[in-house]
Amino acid sequence: MRLFRLLLSAQCAASPAPAGSARAALRCARSLAAGAAWLVGAWLASGVLPAQTLSNASLNAKFYFAQLLVTTTSGQATNAQNMSGSITFDGKGGYTFAAKLGSGSGALSPMTGSGTYSVSSAGNVTLTNPIKSSLQVSARLSGDGIVIVGASTEATDASNDIFVAIKAPTATVTNAILIGAYTGASMQFPNGASAAMKSAVVQLAASGNGQFSSVTVIGHSADQSGNNLSQNATGVVYSIKGDGSGTLDFGAAAPLLTGLHEIWVSQDGSYLLGYSTANGGRDIFIATKNFSASATPDIFNGRYWIAELTFDGSTSSFSCAGGAVQALGNGRVLISERLKEDLPPPHLDFSGINGYAINADSTGNLSPFVQQGVNNMALGVSATVSGKAVPNTVVGAQIGIVSSPSFDYGIFFAVRAPTLTGTGVFIDPSGVVNNASFAPSPSPIAPGLITSLFGSGLATGTTVATTIPLQTTLGGVSVLVNGTPAPLFHVLPGQIDFETPYGITGNSVTVQVNNNGAMSNQITVPLAPANPGIFEYSDTVSPNRGIVLHTDFSLVTTQSPAKAGETVVIYLTGLGALNPAVTTGAANPSAAPLATATDPNIQILFGGEVATQVQFIGGAPGFVGLNQINATIPLTTLGGGPVPVAIATSNAFTDVVDIPMQ
Repeated sequence: MRLFRLLLSAQCAASPAPAGSARAALRCARSLAAGAAWLVGAWLASGVLPAQTLSNASLNAKFYFAQLLVTTTSGQATNAQNMSGSITFDGKGGYTFAAKLGSGSGALSPMTGSGTYSVSSAGNVTLTNPIKSSLQVSARLSGDGIVIVGASTEATDASNDIFVAIKAPTATVTNAILIGAYTGASMQFPNGASAAMKSAVVQLAASGNGQFSSVTVIGHSADQSGNNLSQNATGVVYSIKGDGSGTLDFGAAAPLLTGLHEIWVSQDGSYLLGYSTANGGRDIFIATKNFSASATPDIFNGRYWIAELTFDGSTSSFSCAGGAVQALGNGRVLISERLKEDLPPPHLDFSGINGYAINADSTGNLSPFVQQGVNNMALGVSATVSGKAVPNTVVGAQIGIVSSPSFDYGIFFAVRAPTLTGTGVFIDPSGVVNNASFAPSPSPIAPGLITSLFGSGLATGTTVATTIPLQTTLGGVSVLVNGTPAPLFHVLPGQIDFETPYGITGNSVTVQVNNNGAMSNQITVPLAPANPGIFEYSDTVSPNRGIVLHTDFSLVTTQSPAKAGETVVIYLTGLGALNPAVTTGAANPSAAPLATATDPNIQILFGGEVATQVQFIGGAPGFVGLNQINATIPLTTLGGGPVPVAIATSNAFTDVVDIPMQ
C-alpha cells in the first residue's frame, strides 16, 4: 500500500497538528490515497513463469541478435552501424559472436568476437557491446528466457543503440514455422545518415509456405516531409533454413521498406529479427506473432522489459532507453526507464504515465495522447499467467498522425518480465520502489526516500510505527541498507515501508531483510541523488490524481479544481538531500529554518509549463521522509480537464500524476 495514510495516522498521532494546518487537512485525504492500492496489485501480478532468482547460468545457449547503433553530432546521425548474427553465452559470464557488420554507406562485412556478460538476480543483463566494445549494453532477460532487450544507456559518448536477441532453435525448423498474423517495426538510416531516416510499423500475414499473403507498412521518412506513408507490398517471399536463419525479400524500391533482408526466427516462429543486406542498408527489423484475433484492452496487464531507440524532432536529439513498462489493464501504463540522451543531462531516470488503446487484432497505440485510427504498436505472442492467456511482447515504432507531418522517429520492443520467487524470507529483486509512484525497476531509490519493499515471508504479522524518530526494528523485523538498519514505517509479510537513509552515495546499494534472525536474500538496487514521486489517489476520471492541495489545505478534486495562477501544495517523496540536514528517521523541522532541497535544478511543470514562482521545496514540516512543494500554476497552463504535474531534478524526471483544472 502507499504509505501516505500511514504517515498521516502514525506521524500525526505522534505529533498532533494544530487545527487548520496542512497536516490536519491531509488527514482528510488519507482514505483517498489508499485507493491507489490497485497499482500495487497490478505490479504484483506481473511476470510469466515463477522462477528462482536469475544468474549467469540463466544464459547458457545460442541466440540470434540484431543491433542498430547511431553515432551523432549536433542532432544528426554521422554514422549508423548495424550488426546481426549469432551470439553464444557460456553460462559463466562469457560470450562469442559470429555476425555481419555494416557501417555508413558500406557493405556488410563478416565479424567475429567475444565479450563478457553478467546476469543479476532480477534478470538485468550487462554485456560488452558487440559493435563498440568500449560500451556496455544494459539489457534484460524475458520471463520465458527466450528474448534479451537492451540499450547502451550508460554510454558517455555520442552513441545510441538498441539490441535485441532471440534464442536460436535447438531443433530443425522450416518455412512452415512462420504462419499467421505478425506485426513488426523497422528503423532505418540509409547510408548511415539522417537524411532519409525512417521508422515504420509492418503488418505481415504469413502463409507457412515461404510467402506472405499480404504486407502493409505504415510510417514516415525524413526525405518525405515527415508525412505518414502507406506501402502495400505484394509477392513478398521468405526462406527459412533448418537452423532458423533465412531471408525475406520486401521487393523492389519502395518508400519505407524494400529489398532483401537476412532474418532469424525462434524455435516456435513467434519471434523474427532482420536487417537489410544492401550496401548502406543501416536498419533493424523486429517482429512478433500477434497475440490474438480477439484482444481486449484489459489483457495488457503486467510488467514488461523495454528497449528503444528514438529521435526527438522537437529537440533534434537522439536517445536510447531501457527499463520497464507496467501495464495496468485500464488504458494506462507506468513507464520507468533509464534514458541516455544527446542533450544534457545525458543520463536521466524517467518515469511517466502513457495511454494505450488495443484493437481486437492485437494492434493498437501506445503514446501519451492516444490518437484514433493510428496504430503504432501491437501485442504479440501468447503466454499463460495464472491460467489466462496474456501477451508476452510489445513491438512498435514512432509514426506520425495520418496526413500530418511528424519529425519524431523511433523503434521499441518489450518482453514480459519474469516473476521471481524464493523460499523463507525473500525480497523480489525488482521489488524495491518509490512508495509514491511505484515506478518499477530500474527506477532508483534515493536518500531520504519513503521506500516500499515487496517479497514474501518478510514479517510474521503487521506492525506500524507509532513513535518519531522511527525505530529500526518493528515486530522483530529490520531492513539493512548497505548493512545499516533503516527506519521503518510499516512491516507486513509481503511489504515493508522504510526510509532510505540520508548520506548514502554511489550508483547502487544492497538491501536485505532480517525477520527475527532469519535473513533474506541480499539484492542490489539502483541509487540516485533524487527520484521524486508525487503521492496520488484515484477518482472516477483518473486513477492517477496527485495529492495536491489548495492553500486552504483542501484537496484539489474534480469538484474543487485548481486554477491557472493559483498557488498549490504538492506532497511527494524522493527529492534527496535537504539543508539543514535531517537525521534519518527523524521528522523534518517544523520551525525555521525549514529543511529545503539542495538540488538547484528542481522544476515543477503543470501541463508542460514550468512554474517560475516556487515558494518552497523541501521537507514537509513535522513528517519523516515526506517532501512538500508550494508552487504557483503558470497563467499559461491550459485547463479544462486533467493537467499533468511533473517534477524534474538534476538526474530524474517524473510525469505520473495529474490534477483537475478549470
